[in-house]
Amino acid sequence: MKIKLDKSSFNQGLEKLKSEYKILAPKTTPFKGTFSDTDITKYEEIRTIEEIEFNKKSNFSAKETILPITQVLFYFTEKEYKTSDIDDKKLLVFLRACDLNGVKRIDEIYLRNGIERDYYYERLREKVKFVLIGCKESFRNCFCVSFGTNKTEDYFLGVKVDKGYVYMDIKDDEFKDIFIGEQADFDIKFVR
Repeated sequence: MKIKLDKSSFNQGLEKLKSEYKILAPKTTPFKGTFSDTDITKYEEIRTIEEIEFNKKSNFSAKETILPITQVLFYFTEKEYKTSDIDDKKLLVFLRACDLNGVKRIDEIYLRNGIERDYYYERLREKVKFVLIGCKESFRNCFCVSFGTNKTEDYFLGVKVDKGYVYMDIKDDEFKDIFIGEQADFDIKFVR
């Protein structure tokens, strides 16, 4: 289902989702980059669509949203052990086609490479839903077209922002009642 809505309606939808989702997207923070006068763009929690960075490539990979740098696997006592608990909130991650294709590679390694699936990765991965951000043009040092990772259809929501409106391709029934707008005919832009 493809719809068009204004930014305030989209933000209301995000607000509804915050009770059960942690919403992450590329976000630019001024003056926190490598040097004192540079910005940094990385995946952080957002509240509104205005916080999402659509015009810059993230300085860090989207995999940091689903692969923690450190993770407690077990707790040991004298006579028993217990696996660690994880946060009950699900993740809604805004990312580009190249990053989504990168997540598919990670899935191959942790979920389909060998006899057993990685239990710890699998329980984190089951909580994640992806929102595709289209790319009109390639960023500096991008090579997604060369590798064929510039396109994907493997997403739950697709988002395109144009002339003050948000265009959404809703593929998951869970979100159909969250985001309400008028039907629209559009395509998510992919780099060529």
